[in-house]
Amino acid sequence: MVDNSSAYNNLTRRRFLHSSAAFGAGAALATSVLPTFAAAQTPTRGGKLVVGVKGGSTGDPLDPLLIPSQAAAYVTYQYANWLVERSVNNELKGDLAESWEPSEGGKKWTIKLKQGVKFHNGKDMTSEDVVYSLNRHRGTDSKSPARPLMKQWDDVKSEGPHQIVISLKEPDVGLPYLLTFIHLVIQPKDEDPNKGIGTGPFVLEKAEPGKRYTFKRNPAYFKPNTVWFDELEVLIINDDTARISALLSGSVHISTEVTPNLVAQIKNAPNFDIVSSENSKFYYLTMLIDQPPFDNSDLRLALKYAVDREMILKGVLAGYGEIGNDHPVNSAYPLHPTDIPQHNYDVEKAKYHYKRSGSSAPIVLHTAEIFPGAVDMSVMFQQSAAKAGIPVELKREPVDGWWDNVYLKAPFQVSYWGSLTTEDQALSLPFASDAPWNDSHWRKPEFDNLLAQARSEPNEQSRKSLYRDACLQIHDNGGHITVMFPRDIQAISSKVKGFVGFPFGENARNTQHCWFES
Repeated sequence: MVDNSSAYNNLTRRRFLHSSAAFGAGAALATSVLPTFAAAQTPTRGGKLVVGVKGGSTGDPLDPLLIPSQAAAYVTYQYANWLVERSVNNELKGDLAESWEPSEGGKKWTIKLKQGVKFHNGKDMTSEDVVYSLNRHRGTDSKSPARPLMKQWDDVKSEGPHQIVISLKEPDVGLPYLLTFIHLVIQPKDEDPNKGIGTGPFVLEKAEPGKRYTFKRNPAYFKPNTVWFDELEVLIINDDTARISALLSGSVHISTEVTPNLVAQIKNAPNFDIVSSENSKFYYLTMLIDQPPFDNSDLRLALKYAVDREMILKGVLAGYGEIGNDHPVNSAYPLHPTDIPQHNYDVEKAKYHYKRSGSSAPIVLHTAEIFPGAVDMSVMFQQSAAKAGIPVELKREPVDGWWDNVYLKAPFQVSYWGSLTTEDQALSLPFASDAPWNDSHWRKPEFDNLLAQARSEPNEQSRKSLYRDACLQIHDNGGHITVMFPRDIQAISSKVKGFVGFPFGENARNTQHCWFES
């Protein structure tokens, strides 16, 4: 039985949400509204790029095992590399790995490493550094959000200076995708991980958490024809309006995490553009399905039909997103289901199932501004449910203490997930019976069996069918009301060329690919 009240579960869920919400956990196939100036040009070297980033605090560590904020994730992309990365076309490619090869039906993975790669301290990267870096996340005392994702790992060992072998308890054909996860940075074995030493495109010069981070170009970077800026400065500007003001005044060249209500202001200004990328992050309402009144399937269906998703998408995200359908695998994922009937707003169906449920007492929804527009979303749901005769009472909670006092405890609450690495993770982390963040208490052996079958299924179409069946179970009977999937929105100066929409909101990678107009 999972102890859902444990401090570990709440602490790591906060870290997972903060880091994955911004960069690196999602399998989103980014389709971007690209600025017109992103046409092919010859890159030019030089200059200092300044980026305004949201989500940092004075207590942010550099240790990639922790990554407590969006800003910390952005900084990690500047100094670090992973074994595997995804291209702008959502294709896997080697980062520090030269190649990877499965055997034993996906229970064993042999990974060959690139040679001649140096850490910022001058040390050559070897397999010992890789084994050390991966194993930091696996220990029983580890606070890493990667730990539950690596629970099927049996062993990681070195086979010579430039090769490692990962052995699994069960087959997993998607393991290379997991290796792209934001926390699985490769660092030198003999250095303090909080020094921010990696193999990445920029060398950290000074860290002032909650304020700024300064970098210089890594002259020994192992990827040719990248890293055009000589210097990089990451400014922490948490206030949305202040961050956009800094962009419009020319104090920063790129602004992350643009809220939809500020998009028009940027579009009306000359020499600035918006890049909007598809994402697998999602906003939802969750019910504990093993507690009354939410143990009643008719009540759950009534609430799903009582949500006006289109109104909420327009009102909260200004249309910058995709409506949800009560499962977590949206069109961002390559294997997303396309034939599951949409739960649309339907007053008559909501009334029908509400009457069948026998409920009459007000439905209490716990809410707080844990993501932009969370309270507005709750109010709009209350209004649309009222039209179906379903009384919803909102209980406002403070954001401070939410993850300790409300999350995993309140029977009905708002919540969100950041982008997740694969379809398997999107289904496993919120819904597997032994998942520490199973916030609806969805525990179905037949569902777990579907996920296990999918992990070991090499045929893509067969795996897609298994994921579709798993999504349908949650759609029909689960405790999530998946309202919408917000898009990732960035604002950039027209002086910056070569900016593209990376998958999973990994737009922090643009710092090594962009350049200033000559």
